[in-house]
Amino acid sequence: MKKPTVIVLFALVLIVAAIGAALWLQQKDKPSQEGEIVNQHTTNSVIYFDDENPSADPLMVGRWTCVGKEDWHKVYYDDYDGEGRFWGKEWDESDDVQEEDLTYHGNGWFRWEKRRDTLYEYHTMDMRDVPIAHIYVIQLNDSSDIVQAEVAHRSKYHFVKH
Repeated sequence: MKKPTVIVLFALVLIVAAIGAALWLQQKDKPSQEGEIVNQHTTNSVIYFDDENPSADPLMVGRWTCVGKEDWHKVYYDDYDGEGRFWGKEWDESDDVQEEDLTYHGNGWFRWEKRRDTLYEYHTMDMRDVPIAHIYVIQLNDSSDIVQAEVAHRSKYHFVKH
């Protein structure tokens, strides 16, 4: 046999083998019976899911304590409420209220959102779902400090990260 004929036959065998392997892999992922579910998410594979929920401002998320009033605590969560805000809670231990005293999403809890330099907190109540708004202008927000001025009362608060 001549050398060009051997090369052509070898190339033809490779092409047929590649087509056969592709068909076998394609057939392997199909269910063998109607209604059978094939696991396409193996243990060692990487899969990314996008739950389409926005992320909270990472500089806000965490537990904070008021400077000068160390019994006052706020926690800003990255827990999306489904309506454009995130959950948070606050309590003041000088009022004899501990974190474990708070009813889930009741008194002491609030929904929050930050738009540019304005922080909106919508506080909830145990008795009914009537949000009470607190609006703050953020004067400083970094990984360890938040300085916020309450718009309605013109009070200024400095919180440090716990």
